[in-house]
Amino acid sequence: MNTQKHRFTIKLFAFIVFFITTITFNANIVSSLEIDSSVLIHKISKDYSKKFCNAIAFGLSKESAMTFSYEENKKVFEKRKGISKINKELLAEQISTSILEKCGYNISMKGEKGIQDFKSYYLLKDKDSIENK
Repeated sequence: MNTQKHRFTIKLFAFIVFFITTITFNANIVSSLEIDSSVLIHKISKDYSKKFCNAIAFGLSKESAMTFSYEENKKVFEKRKGISKINKELLAEQISTSILEKCGYNISMKGEKGIQDFKSYYLLKDKDSIENK
């Protein structure tokens, strides 16, 4: 009888350890993916806004600067791991904020309305690009 209780206790303990280890390991993977995604969004946003604002400074229209920046960034980042899983809304929000901070005055956009307008414009450009593949 004691042997059966002892075996049961050992099996229960092993199961609990296995279960806790599995949950902890999966949580770390998800957390790692979120951090990688955040870093990638920041890099894309920084690169896009730099190209966009430079294009505006060279005299390109807002639409031409957006097309140029979008296509260039697409080429640069298309092979990056995790690019397909990026939250497009979050990316568009960060790009919009960055652009308005750096060169919003040059394209006559400012404030929250400017951010939302540019974000909508960016997401439309992204949608058009996906549909035209």
